[in-house]
Amino acid sequence: MSRAAVDRIAVIALNTFRESMRSKVLYSLFFFAVVLILASAFFGSVSIGDQVKVIKDFGLFSVSFLGVCYVVISGASLLHKELARKTVYNILGKAVSRWEFLFGKFLGLVMAALTMMLCMAAGLVLFVSFFDKGISIPFLVAFSFIALELILICASAIFFSAIVVTPLLIGLFTFSFFLAGRSVSLILYLVDQKFVEGFGASLLKGIYYILPHFDALNVTQQAVFDEVVAPSQ
Repeated sequence: MSRAAVDRIAVIALNTFRESMRSKVLYSLFFFAVVLILASAFFGSVSIGDQVKVIKDFGLFSVSFLGVCYVVISGASLLHKELARKTVYNILGKAVSRWEFLFGKFLGLVMAALTMMLCMAAGLVLFVSFFDKGISIPFLVAFSFIALELILICASAIFFSAIVVTPLLIGLFTFSFFLAGRSVSLILYLVDQKFVEGFGASLLKGIYYILPHFDALNVTQQAVFDEVVAPSQ
């Protein structure tokens, strides 16, 4: 990759990042994140069990789910805005290849999603520190798994944006991709319990190996109970 290509990708990524950070969707989800994290303290106080565990569980869910929502909403409209304003034709007409444009958009979306995730993570860690004496390593490690999941979903959002024109369908496909990745263990369960047999079972096994295993990146339970995440997770 030439230095000129790197510079072009960096410019596209930074412009995408700045545009994403000015989005009203970002600040709306930030508001919901604060509300959900604060609500976790209330649910923890009225539930039977450790309040800190409830806050961690509900907080990690909020960070992950709202991060996914942001990627789905922003990713669905990312390329559509460029096409609607016809700025994409000016960009591609200035010696910028299609892969450079898409890769720059991907990096910009990743930077925006990770910035949002880190801000929510910092707020959650600070909030948990008021109720717990110390922050465990597994709890902090859980955020790295959430970040990896968001990066993969950003890639899927850009992929669907490149082949689908309608933002609604892009968002639907991206979110369905996420849900399917989180549900792959259910597919294997259906096959093992012989709810599906024959060709259907073979088809489900094929889907199981093709889909990303987002469920393997969900380490909330280990983080809540301060368990070390096994390398085979």
